Amino acid sequence: MPRTLRIVTTLAAAILALLARPSGATDPPRTALPDVFPAIPQVRAEDGVARLTLHVVLDPVSGYPAFSWNAQLGVVPTIRVQPGDTIAMTVVNDMRPFAGRPDDVNVHFHGLTVSPKAPGDDALTTLAHPGQTLRYRVVIPRDHEPGLYWYHPHAHGETYYEVTNGMSGAIVVEGLQRHLPALAAMRERVIVLRDVPTGPGFVDDDMPMNGTAGIARRARIVRSATGPPCRAENGLQPTLNRQADAHIGIAPGERQFFRVVNAAAARYYDLSVADAVLQLVALAGVPLDAYPGTPPTRTVQHVLIPPAGRAEFVVTAPNHPSVLRSSCVDTGRLGDANPAVVLAHLVDQPASTPPANAALRVGAALPINVLSSPLPPPAARRTIRFTEDERGFYIDGKAFAMDGPPAVVARSGTVEEWTVENATDESHDFHVHQVHFVTESVNGNAVAERTWADTVDVPAQSRSRTGRTNPGRVRLLIDFRDPVVRGTFVYHCHILDHEDRGMMAKIRVL
Repeated sequence: MPRTLRIVTTLAAAILALLARPSGATDPPRTALPDVFPAIPQVRAEDGVARLTLHVVLDPVSGYPAFSWNAQLGVVPTIRVQPGDTIAMTVVNDMRPFAGRPDDVNVHFHGLTVSPKAPGDDALTTLAHPGQTLRYRVVIPRDHEPGLYWYHPHAHGETYYEVTNGMSGAIVVEGLQRHLPALAAMRERVIVLRDVPTGPGFVDDDMPMNGTAGIARRARIVRSATGPPCRAENGLQPTLNRQADAHIGIAPGERQFFRVVNAAAARYYDLSVADAVLQLVALAGVPLDAYPGTPPTRTVQHVLIPPAGRAEFVVTAPNHPSVLRSSCVDTGRLGDANPAVVLAHLVDQPASTPPANAALRVGAALPINVLSSPLPPPAARRTIRFTEDERGFYIDGKAFAMDGPPAVVARSGTVEEWTVENATDESHDFHVHQVHFVTESVNGNAVAERTWADTVDVPAQSRSRTGRTNPGRVRLLIDFRDPVVRGTFVYHCHILDHEDRGMMAKIRVL
């Protein structure tokens, strides 16, 4: 039988079969298609230890450092651990010394409430020069809050261009299903947002490399010139799990659990899904209801994620194709471009059975820790001031010095109230290592729905009609009650070229 006739015969038979179906018959279940969204490789703890080795090598496309894992360039795994587990990470710096460029590296375990002392999360004294190896052992406390965290380099002066070139990965502390059991039945999406260079030789004219050593060479990463906030961003491309045109499979009406980390070095993302609301579950790695009296979920139309922030939310797919997008974010007259962009297309795909995370352990008990207990009155009140000029960025008038003394000395077991002032014409993204805080107010407006965070946007200064400037202000309650957090660590702006150019300071907790 000719091929054309066979096709026509087959179609006719199919149509007759449909016409002959009894009334009320249903379609057979759809066959699950291969997932269209790239899953990130995972490293899970075995016998209480998550082990991995990362090599730092030269990216042949960009000419800058990149992580290599299991001989795969640019592949950075998600680390999954339970409270009480240990992350054993080996970092091998396979770079070669280059004139004018240090190519040093270390790793910060962002958001984890862990010790700042080596071989733990020490971003100050732990550093690998080319040819050297670091061995981290980061112990996750047994009462640690479950949620999404991440890891990235933190070598002062090198951070912006290393993170921009993709040197970062997610960390999941399991157990969020204890706060919201329905999550265990949903497909989970770990999404790493990056703003990656679109070609080799990218340039940043504002950032001298390694200012502590006085090196004048500037990192070659493009940053947009001053202009309207929605202008096109030059030289950098938003990606999801390294895809610029991502497609996420989701069935109509299906609920999926999105776990999103903003691993961009400077870009703000304001996320929404067209024709859908989001059910927010956690921010900055901490479930919403960890703060006493806060409900476990919040229904929102969109969620702003500053650089280094994380948001975990449930998406219910509309009955038609949709998009995950970021709206334009205005970060001030001198702020970087944050234009609106479609990040991913949500396309029809039958749900897999069982969901990828259905086998995760779901216990009945919630962790009891300092974050879930009422806050005492502040033991101290401080004002921290961000400023900048053509030479650099400053905290309280000083640029960071690696050999300088702590700017703040706090006591373990206390809570402090900090007012962070921004006397510049662009937003700054305040972050403090090791601990979390609660935002009390923004520009004098009280925050009604309190949650824990480790990053917060500090708005640019405003100007009155007479030309008088008023600094942007956030008031924070910073929690030093966890006894594991003793030692010296840092707070800084997490727009990483601002940090590299001096907007960082030390804090010592006694």
